[in-house]
Amino acid sequence: MILGQGKYRYEWDQGWAGEAIKQMRIGVVAGITVDSEDNVYVLVRSDPPVIVLDKSGKVTETFGTGLFGRPHGMFRDRDGSLFGVDDRDHIVMKFNGHRKVVMTLGTRGRASDTGYTPDHHTVERAAGPFNRPTRLVTDPAGNIYVTDGYGNARVHKFDASGRLIKSWGTPGSAPGQFNLPHGIGIDSRGRLYVADRGNDRVQLFTTDGEFIEQWTDFNRPSDIWIDKDDIIYVSENRRASKFSGVPSRVTILDAEGRLLSRLGDETVSYDEDRPFFSAHGIAVDSEGSIYIGNVGQHWLTGTTGLYKYKRILS
Repeated sequence: MILGQGKYRYEWDQGWAGEAIKQMRIGVVAGITVDSEDNVYVLVRSDPPVIVLDKSGKVTETFGTGLFGRPHGMFRDRDGSLFGVDDRDHIVMKFNGHRKVVMTLGTRGRASDTGYTPDHHTVERAAGPFNRPTRLVTDPAGNIYVTDGYGNARVHKFDASGRLIKSWGTPGSAPGQFNLPHGIGIDSRGRLYVADRGNDRVQLFTTDGEFIEQWTDFNRPSDIWIDKDDIIYVSENRRASKFSGVPSRVTILDAEGRLLSRLGDETVSYDEDRPFFSAHGIAVDSEGSIYIGNVGQHWLTGTTGLYKYKRILS
């Protein structure tokens, strides 16, 4: 089955990492990223929490046991450092090439005071880092931008040493406000794209937190990947079910917000041949293949986990 339109069409690579997924019992994939050699780093909610696969889909490395309370996001920067976000323990960890934690943002187990009510998922006020952070990205200078989403409504900017520079955002739906800032990306012009999931939009900011514009027509945008050509890939986490007509999807746009392609739409139901049903994390390799990490479980097949969609070049 072919998904997408125009120059951005894809087919499910069913064989990729199949044995690894089975052996490692890869279930809920909370975060995903790739490096310059197309190795795939998968952050899962099982043990070990970090699984590295090579281009062929074979496991080359695992690490992180005992470090995460609840894994949520993963990012690899230009220098090869790997970051992991823990939304339950309210921290962000930076790993060096030896997989040692060399920096921790936030205080493990200590949430900032936002009046967050987990049962109703409400945030009364914005506060400092962190209350259940979600994702991060870095800029060429090494500054770190963290979306603090489930229990807060802010983006926090740190310098490369981990010093907090500034924060922005308050609860709400007006421009510059957030209702669960969940994913974040940065383009070659230094513009930040924030997946404001609860408001069904992506907001654009300068690296100083100045609002630029907002893009709508999303269904719970969760994660953002921006490639070297500033093509923007947005995973949308609207969960498909046998009762729902709004399945999860991936939206691909150019840097001006023009729609290039969409994998999945509101008119189709997913079955055994359509496994990406709750797209959470997203990454794209040098060949244009899309990697999707699902959360939840497919109601029909029982499958969870990691999927690769190979770009069709013609």
